[in-house]
Amino acid sequence: RKKLLGEAQRCASLFHLRRRTRKIQSLDDRRHAKTHRTLNMEQQFIDRLSESPLFQGLTMDDYISINEQVHFEFATISRGTAIVEEGDPCESLICTLGGTVCREERCDNGSYIFREINTTPMVLQPERLFGLRQRYSAGFIAETEVKLLKVSKQDVRDNLFNYMPFHINFFNHICSSHQLIDARLWRPMPDSLEQRFVYFLLTRSTRPAGRKELIVDMIALAGELVATRLRVSQMLNNLKDRELIELRRRHIVVPSLETLIQNAQ
Repeated sequence: RKKLLGEAQRCASLFHLRRRTRKIQSLDDRRHAKTHRTLNMEQQFIDRLSESPLFQGLTMDDYISINEQVHFEFATISRGTAIVEEGDPCESLICTLGGTVCREERCDNGSYIFREINTTPMVLQPERLFGLRQRYSAGFIAETEVKLLKVSKQDVRDNLFNYMPFHINFFNHICSSHQLIDARLWRPMPDSLEQRFVYFLLTRSTRPAGRKELIVDMIALAGELVATRLRVSQMLNNLKDRELIELRRRHIVVPSLETLIQNAQ
């Protein structure tokens, strides 16, 4: 009997030991899974943030610290939806992380509308976040499904500007854009009508490449190019015949501005 009782006690002790071991292993597995999920979430956050040109050059510690301090709003905008409209107050820093965006701006007197199509990650008028005019001067529309990143002005000012790589990227972006625009404005007006048309498009573009669209009637365009309506019509039809532009009713499409620049006479 003593032998049987001792064997039963050993079996019971072994059973409880195995149960305890399984519980510890289960807790370790859960902790490991939680740690793995946390690391995956941090990596996904870093990957998404690094798609924006403003967040290049940050260290891993910077990304982790920013994630803890700054509230980021990630959103997906469906095709045809306005991201912001001209005249809206600029209260957030908005970056596109994927998709195609149409930038639309109209002349002050309403005589024409200029559109730019952008397929690469971009920042929506960061220069409007501060300064004298804190409203968007252009509208931005999703041409395809667009992924966005938004950060409030307060977080940009109070938190993100404390990180030197972001601070430098932000001001480099603004300075470079305005220096390019300033350089274009001081170029002399070309003599040929085709070159004047290219100059007109270039001075209204944020980048000298990609698809551009101009919604304008011939009389208004002739006034802008300082030429007769007939000469402007002939020039546009000549560019169309060379497959450099597409013509529709009151609508000029430039599939590739860089190609037009290279081939304009």
